[in-house]
Amino acid sequence: MKSKMVLGLMLCCVLAVSSFAQGNRGKAELKVSAGSITIDYGRPALKGRDMLGQLKEGDPGWRMGANQSTTFTTPVDLTFGATKIPKGAYSLFLKKAAANQFMLVFNSQTGQWGLTHDVTKDFAQVPMKTETLPSPVELFTIDLKPFPKNGGIVVLSWGTTQLTAEFQVAQ
Repeated sequence: MKSKMVLGLMLCCVLAVSSFAQGNRGKAELKVSAGSITIDYGRPALKGRDMLGQLKEGDPGWRMGANQSTTFTTPVDLTFGATKIPKGAYSLFLKKAAANQFMLVFNSQTGQWGLTHDVTKDFAQVPMKTETLPSPVELFTIDLKPFPKNGGIVVLSWGTTQLTAEFQVAQ
């Protein structure tokens, strides 16, 4: 009986540490003909800060979340304007190009932790449209929304800022 109780306590500790290490995770998904486009990311809270405002122009980029890097996976080739993103997995970063101008950065390295960002593995950058939200969003949120004619929109919302990038499934 005592050994079962100790084993149960150990299991609870392992699960608690595991969930603490994972933190608050989010997942955005958009179904396409060949499967699903997904974005798996950490969801930090603002806690009174202006995190996007703290990004500096020209810096390599922010990992778009917390803990493990944000991972973008697509089973099909995509085009963001003139930029082609081949099917596969990428880490996403957000780069401030100028005041209120942000770039979505696709990096070919995945699985990195913390602030690790090897800019030599940046595959592509696409511009994002900036909008002001009517009410603030406390938890960093990424959505994938369908867009007419076989496309979608990546939507980042945090604080009073919303950033979007439209894409099409390549034919």
